[in-house]
Amino acid sequence: MERVSRGVIRPKFLNKKTDMKILKVWFDDENIYVKTDSGHIIGNPLEWFKRLNNATPEQRKNFEIGPLGESLHWEEIDEDLSLESFFDFKRTLNYANI
Repeated sequence: MERVSRGVIRPKFLNKKTDMKILKVWFDDENIYVKTDSGHIIGNPLEWFKRLNNATPEQRKNFEIGPLGESLHWEEIDEDLSLESFFDFKRTLNYANI
C-alpha cells in the first residue's frame, strides 16, 4: 500500500507505473463490474454512480473503453469513469478479487 494523501492509501498495483487495462465490463441489476488484463475483477454498486444508476440497461451497455484502456465513457448519459475509481477504498467495495 502507498499513502497518497490525508490517510488515503492506494494499493501498490495502482501506481502510475501500472499499465493495467480494462478488458471487460458487465452489469447485474445492482452493480457494475470490470475485469482487467491482469485478472483483477472488481464490482461496485450502481448507486455510487448516479447517471449509471438512472440509466436503462440498454444505455449502460452503450459504452466505450478509452484508448489507453484506463477509462470508460457513456456518450448518451455523459458519464466517465476511470479504472482507478473502481478501487476507491474510501467506500466499501461490494466485490473485489485483487
